[in-house]
Amino acid sequence: FTPSPQDIERRVEALLFAAAGPLSLADIQRRLPEGADAEAAVLALRDRYAGRGVVLEQVADRWRFQTAPDLAFMMTEEREEPRRLSRAALETL
Repeated sequence: FTPSPQDIERRVEALLFAAAGPLSLADIQRRLPEGADAEAAVLALRDRYAGRGVVLEQVADRWRFQTAPDLAFMMTEEREEPRRLSRAALETL
């Protein structure tokens, strides 16, 4: 049984989604059936996710899904943290 290119893409997508960190092409290739083209699958996925809320990016020769750069502002949460004064500062007051 030889998986289709679409099946290979699905497998690569699942690997990248579930990975604890970015994966190199060699890492991906090791988890695919012999003869599968990991690079073609990764590039096809990158094109498929282009312009979406999540994109496939290469960082230091490793691939990962990340929030689209233009939506990154939505991932930051601003909150005020009360600062505790030191004992010396309280005595000064």
